[in-house]
Formats: sequence, C-alpha cells, structure tokens
Amino acid sequence: MLPPVPFYMIRHGETEANAARVFAGQLDSLLTDKGREQAKLAQKSASFLTINPSVIVHSHLSRARDTAAIINEALGLSMHEEPDIAERDVGDWENCSYDIIKNSRASHLNPPNGEHYNDFFARIRKGITGVLNSYDAPVLMVSHGGVFRALGGIYGLRLSYTTKNCHLYEFQPAPDKSPFPWDVYSYDYDETQNRVIRVRETLYDDA
Repeated sequence: MLPPVPFYMIRHGETEANAARVFAGQLDSLLTDKGREQAKLAQKSASFLTINPSVIVHSHLSRARDTAAIINEALGLSMHEEPDIAERDVGDWENCSYDIIKNSRASHLNPPNGEHYNDFFARIRKGITGVLNSYDAPVLMVSHGGVFRALGGIYGLRLSYTTKNCHLYEFQPAPDKSPFPWDVYSYDYDETQNRVIRVRETLYDDA
C-alpha cells in the first residue's frame, strides 16, 4: 500500500472555518491567532524530536503552508508543496455547519458535487506515496484532518475521530500488524517542564 518508511504528519493550526464550526474542504481558510499559537507549540515539539525530519512537505492550502512555515522556524528545513495531500473537496458541504451535516458524515455519505471516498483515498495514497518515495525518511507532512482519516481508508478503516489541530504524529512501519501496518505515536509539548511527551496512540487500532 504505502511505502514502509517512517514519517511524521501534523494537521494545520486552527482556522477561521474551524473556529466557526463550518467545513472548509479545499476553500482557503486562514489560520486564526489561536492557530498560529498552536503552530508555535508544535514548533517546540518538533525541535525536541530525537530524529529530525529531513524535509517538510505541505499541501497547497495556506493553512497547511503557514503552519509548516511556523514549525520550520525551529528546524530550518527545505519546504515543498504537494497538492495531492490537501483536504478533501467536500463540494456542496463547503461552508456548511458541522451540525447540519454531522449525520451525513457519520453515515459516511459522499458530499454532493465533491470527492467520493474512494477517489479521495486514491488521491491521498498517490500523494503520500510520491512524497515518501521522493525524499529521505522521515518526512514531515503538514496536512489536514481528512488526510488522517484517508490514511485509515486506504487500509479499509472508517475513522470517525478527528485529529486535533497541530498535534504531531509519528508513523513507524509495523508490517506484521493488520489491517493498519503502522505504529502511531503523538507528541505533546509540556510547557511546565519544557519537554515533549511521546505517547503510543490507538487512533487506527480502534477503527
């Protein structure tokens, strides 16, 4: 499926659409002040990694690009854009309230005039595969909440959980695990002790 190499991935900081609780999809919703602060905390987490990323790859949407730029202030890596790791095109659901379409999403319905699940999963698979094959491991990808769900979808999992803004995740190959052949860890910066806490996540184990 995906190349079995380690990588990091993080969702962008809070956006104006997130704060308003509406779907942005591929609309270019800007980071809020809170979103920029979240990115600065993620910058601290990234600076404490034992194994530094080799490069940062972000989607073409400004919320991912701007989050990547803030994180990169601590890393000084080359940055590259990859549109195929962008959020799902949600068609007629763009700018709709979460509450209005929550039942449709819970039922895994396809958005009218948007990307169907299988097309979205195929695009994300192509995008991540291209990134992992193009750069030395580990790459840090700055993307979107839907991309984390698509990672599960590539392996036949349906995730209802939404990842937090600017929560840094590490994916380590675990080829003997089925159906999702990765061990996943998250990193949280502890401001009180000036250290990063690494935690084993069950995000895909519970799907």
